[in-house]
Amino acid sequence: MKKVLIVIDTLYGGGAERVACRIANALSVDNEVVIYTRSTPDRYQIAENIKVLNFTYPPRLLTYRGRGVRFVEPILVPFNNLYWYRYFAKKLKDIKQKEKPDVTLSMLIVPNIMNAFSKGPGLKVLSERNNPAKKSAAYRRWSNLCFRRADRVIFQTETIRNHYSSSIRKKGVVVPNPVLVDCKATGGCKRIVTMGRMHPQKNHTMLIKAFALFSKNHPEHTLHIYGKDLGEENLNPLIESLSLTDKVFIEGFKNPIHSFIVDAEQFVLSSDYEGTPNALLEALMMGFPCITTDFEGTHELLGEDAPCLVTPVGDEVALAEAMARLADDSALRETLSIRAVQFAQAFSMENIMPKWRDVLFS
Repeated sequence: MKKVLIVIDTLYGGGAERVACRIANALSVDNEVVIYTRSTPDRYQIAENIKVLNFTYPPRLLTYRGRGVRFVEPILVPFNNLYWYRYFAKKLKDIKQKEKPDVTLSMLIVPNIMNAFSKGPGLKVLSERNNPAKKSAAYRRWSNLCFRRADRVIFQTETIRNHYSSSIRKKGVVVPNPVLVDCKATGGCKRIVTMGRMHPQKNHTMLIKAFALFSKNHPEHTLHIYGKDLGEENLNPLIESLSLTDKVFIEGFKNPIHSFIVDAEQFVLSSDYEGTPNALLEALMMGFPCITTDFEGTHELLGEDAPCLVTPVGDEVALAEAMARLADDSALRETLSIRAVQFAQAFSMENIMPKWRDVLFS
């Protein structure tokens, strides 16, 4: 039996958090698992034998409340971040010394910084969850610093791994996310659904504009957007300006999400970029006819014979046309549904978890 420490920023909702809980639950069957996070796992179910430890952000080291606060505060951000990162690394060091894990697995940028710069027993395994080419320069610098200090780095695709230097690629391993769904798509309702946090990366704005075009000839359909609200993307003004308040619905975070979307006609992913699109893989495994944008890495993920329709990134006209194709062609929906389930089996827990175990324990 091994002891695994998993470091994740929060468990409030989101793809990385859902994957972290799945991995933790699977590993806990025959290993001791500890999760170190700053939230209680109230949105995702975890096994009873998993220990959860919490950390909190300390007060900011530097603040300013005088004239010109909106200009001065951004200047203080890097200094406060450095203070927080040092604080977190020390706290994680204490946890490692107490828990003595055989391996510490971290996901997302702040946990990766904590893991990389903390001392203590066990392997340091860091995981890249997004496309660094689409992130800020600061994100890329921190990721490079962290990955150089890691024992192993998990990438979701070869495309993402190739964004890093040869020294990091050598210690990098490509391991997809395990996919787990608890029901199959039944269809029957003229609903189009998507899953993804309220963030510009997901480009829900383009999806809504595409739906507005689609809705002109398909007035009976509705669009439902599921995902946690980060306060970074207010879609309501756009919905109101397009007179879609009775057709487009921001559903927020739901759990278990699959039971809320099971009766939809089609699933759409409108992202500008992704690491690995967990929501798309889950929709495929459920058997939905799907549409996805052609973000970097799509061809590597889906292969030559994609099990769904693929449209250019940011092209609302093409997306509207693809939605219309699925809405108007029941035979195409049936064909894509069958291909989707067959394709997604490669990402099942049974097929993917052995690869995660190899990286963590071999």
